[in-house]
Amino acid sequence: MIVLTAVVLRDAMPLDAEVARRDVGPVTVLYEETAEAPSQARSAIVEHGQRIVALAERVPMLPIRYGTTVADDDELLELVGMHVDEWSRRLAQLAGRCELVVHLDLRDVAPRTGPIESGRAYLEARRERLRRHDDAVADVRRVLAPWADESRLLPDGRRLAVLVERTEAAAACEAVATWGDEQPDIAVVVSGPWPPFSFCEEPEQ
Repeated sequence: MIVLTAVVLRDAMPLDAEVARRDVGPVTVLYEETAEAPSQARSAIVEHGQRIVALAERVPMLPIRYGTTVADDDELLELVGMHVDEWSRRLAQLAGRCELVVHLDLRDVAPRTGPIESGRAYLEARRERLRRHDDAVADVRRVLAPWADESRLLPDGRRLAVLVERTEAAAACEAVATWGDEQPDIAVVVSGPWPPFSFCEEPEQ
């Protein structure tokens, strides 16, 4: 059984004794061979994540979801053949880039002193918070426009991932922090730089 780890551009990294590799056209698939299916224990998943982050600090890469397996080399070649153009194109786009994550948390400037009077008032207050959050996301995208290649709102709806040149990360963080200092109703925190894991897939057209 072959357990897939990640995809990198061919010859992008030296051979690592801890990681097997299979060169296929312009890409290299990193993998492990094992007789048993990958453990679902939390410790195994955490160890895998740490390994992926360490590899991503060395070379642009596309991590493969933990636990993904193929039966043999023929099945591996078939899988790569289906995705090789997409993978090689995306790896080239991620070269030299990192991910920043902007956390946006709305806070009440003037907290209510009593219960909401009606369901309608509650819905209106919720709608206003959603509108303010959408405005904040749009503002952050505008602030980061000089540096951002792409941006994506993460599934929790409170964080915005931004793809930037690694050499420009500090300037981008400073710009967001300056904007955040001017927002009395939003707590703004920027984390990173991280490997650009939120951008492994090409944007939808």
